[in-house]
Amino acid sequence: MRIPTAVYMAKKARTPQSEASVPFQEILPLRLKNTVSGKADSGSDVACLQEMTVLFACLKDNDFAEKMCNKEISQFKKCYKVYMDRKTAAKETINKGIITPGKELNYKQLNKYMRRYPNP
Repeated sequence: MRIPTAVYMAKKARTPQSEASVPFQEILPLRLKNTVSGKADSGSDVACLQEMTVLFACLKDNDFAEKMCNKEISQFKKCYKVYMDRKTAAKETINKGIITPGKELNYKQLNKYMRRYPNP
């Protein structure tokens, strides 16, 4: 036997529960930890993507003859050298423990701040 849809429409939908009637239960303490994990800092870092694209386009146009793309190769090498110099300088400052002011802090620097100003 088939039940008409009008029967389902007659039923009232469940009303949302009132927030005032639900007591708050603290399961974990409502404070931050004093350390930060380093998992998010291990992202992939792409260097010189524009120069690499121009280099591959030149190589493709010239049937992968490197002699025809000397300008693009030198630009890519220059960009990569600048990138590696910046990366090694940043790594040296991190290893020395120097905290540079700004938004870009890694997890070691953040942990150093957290040790200096711990949560109560």
